[in-house]
Amino acid sequence: MRVSWRGFRAPAVEEFLEAADGQLEIAAERYVQQMRHFYDVRARWHRRGYRTSGIIVIGVGALLPLLATASYPHKQLIVSLAGVTVSAVTALRSFYRFDQSWILLRNTEIAISEAYLNWKLTRSEEEQAPHDIDPAERAAATRGLIDAVMRIRRDEADSYFNELPTPQPGADVHISIPPPHTRRRA
Repeated sequence: MRVSWRGFRAPAVEEFLEAADGQLEIAAERYVQQMRHFYDVRARWHRRGYRTSGIIVIGVGALLPLLATASYPHKQLIVSLAGVTVSAVTALRSFYRFDQSWILLRNTEIAISEAYLNWKLTRSEEEQAPHDIDPAERAAATRGLIDAVMRIRRDEADSYFNELPTPQPGADVHISIPPPHTRRRA
């Protein structure tokens, strides 16, 4: 399986911004299609990460009692490696939050798809009656699509960063981390 890393980078909005006036609608459609693809690819990878890490933790964790009670050469090393594997995969799973990211990315892709399909339906209806097409209305619909996609992306970013855990001091640690807006510069 060959991995294309381009799917992991968000499409540059510059392509849309640099489009000629007569090409804005085409550029907007291409940009939205690329955004849908971007979120779809990332959601699939997070789903794979979630499922694969879960299978590894369950499988290796279930084998640990068997590995610990059986007699074989290099037993200590193998049991230790199994424990380290469970620990490392669990830590990675917690750090990357595959489950939450998968849901967030998929919901974002669905919201972008919905906005795009509504825009396409509006255009399709307009094309059924070509004599009634108002260029200003068509431009407003395209502007509405871009506004919707940008709002969806902002909401996705806000949701992601609001769900990040903040460091909390332990019961025996007396560290206070002030919020960024109250920190004083030295």
